[in-house]
Amino acid sequence: MLAKKFRLPIQDWFSERKKAITRKSSFFIVKIADSDLAYGRFGVVVSSKVSKSAVNRNKIKRTIFDFIRLGKLREISGKIGKDVLIIVLPKTAKLEKKEIEKELGEIIDY
Repeated sequence: MLAKKFRLPIQDWFSERKKAITRKSSFFIVKIADSDLAYGRFGVVVSSKVSKSAVNRNKIKRTIFDFIRLGKLREISGKIGKDVLIIVLPKTAKLEKKEIEKELGEIIDY
């Protein structure tokens, strides 16, 4: 799991209504906003529309957080001082771990 200081408090994201750059693919919606911090924070939202099973939703969330924790996403995005919110869409439930990492890397890399 990701260290607490790198996790984005998702409740605050929606209550503050931050101005964000939004990118969308078939599997993810990624919102990137500026932050006053010297490091990036990441949040993942996996709704019950993705999978009715909490086990499957948590597996997807762990896959994404492991991808971030291993530094792959930070290397790709270089988002120092940014808040990154990743919203998972229902088609993602059918993907394998490697495919999720590949798709996430593609949508973040710009």
